[in-house]
Amino acid sequence: MAATSLQILMVGNPCEQTAAMLFRLATRGWGARHVDTLAEARQVMETFRFAVALAPENLPDGRGYDLAAKVARQLGSLYVGIPLSETLWLPVVERGALVLGQRALNANVFENEVEFALSLLRDEARDAENRGSEALKGTPQPVSSVRRGGAKAA
Repeated sequence: MAATSLQILMVGNPCEQTAAMLFRLATRGWGARHVDTLAEARQVMETFRFAVALAPENLPDGRGYDLAAKVARQLGSLYVGIPLSETLWLPVVERGALVLGQRALNANVFENEVEFALSLLRDEARDAENRGSEALKGTPQPVSSVRRGGAKAA
């Protein structure tokens, strides 16, 4: 069984559709951490880097948009949910770039969007790991010095 990668931060109470999406993503190896407030989100982001942050527009202590600067500094993606007849998701930050107002996503395409963002991060990490191992192949390995015995060695 593959290890779960904790890459999604869910802020606030997810609607039923979002909870189901998070469950499906978890079955594919993408773990989520849940916090209730903006303050808790900021606190957990001091310790962990998340590829994707999901937040409703309104939280008990602020707005989901208030996470934009923090997510951008971590080169992550932030999606803010607007509750209508169904939740409409607005990309606010994508891979560190502010993109608010460029498009909106309904529930039908949102899961694919989130998984694509997560996959990009995984691919970048894999590429960086491969570059590191390739660089090591050309690096001379240290050779231990020859140990010489005392006068008794023949």
